[in-house]
Amino acid sequence: MDSISTLIIEDEPMLAEILVDTFKQSPQFHVIGIADKVESAKKQIRLYQPELILLDNFLPDGKGIDLIRHTFNTQYSGRIIFITADNHMDTISEALRMGVFDYLIKPVHYQRLQHTLERFARYRSSLRSSEQASQTHVDALFNIQAKEHLNEPTGGLRGIDENTLSRVLQIFDDVQAVHTADSLARLLGSSKTTARRYLEQCVKNNQLEAEISYGKVGRPERIYRRKVS
Repeated sequence: MDSISTLIIEDEPMLAEILVDTFKQSPQFHVIGIADKVESAKKQIRLYQPELILLDNFLPDGKGIDLIRHTFNTQYSGRIIFITADNHMDTISEALRMGVFDYLIKPVHYQRLQHTLERFARYRSSLRSSEQASQTHVDALFNIQAKEHLNEPTGGLRGIDENTLSRVLQIFDDVQAVHTADSLARLLGSSKTTARRYLEQCVKNNQLEAEISYGKVGRPERIYRRKVS
């Protein structure tokens, strides 16, 4: 299946970098550009016609919600996911009326973003599955849009050792413990890739939660902590 062309519209360089890194782990998506202003975003939308846009509402030269209105006037046919610190109900309700696929409030949890991207990939695949639809097919499309959580099996990642998984959870016995893949790798004596694999397994098992950190200093990373019910 051909990749989903994606445009990131975000004026915080570190968050934009995190989003690009996230898409690198999702091969069905392809980032075709990054814009940090409304005017540059308009040019890239016109030039590339991306299937998906990740959009911040607060940009240096305008608001993302106004950019959506602009895309209507230009008959843009793709979909938009809002990623913004704007939690005002007026903005949210207007975004819903204009048909955004999802609305994520900063700081963005990595797992929540991954769920949204996976839902969009399924939505796009379902749209392309046939030229005509039954009521069941239509219902499935609307359910994909509305569904917040994926029904996935929680276990079974390749290369997961139960003893190592238990050790990782022991490290997070302290509910105040916070780690990145780098810090966990040092504790385990493993590679960063291995540590991240175990961390993501724990997230899928609903034992840990992940949050994107895009502070002003240093390279942005995902941070993990014990999930408290």
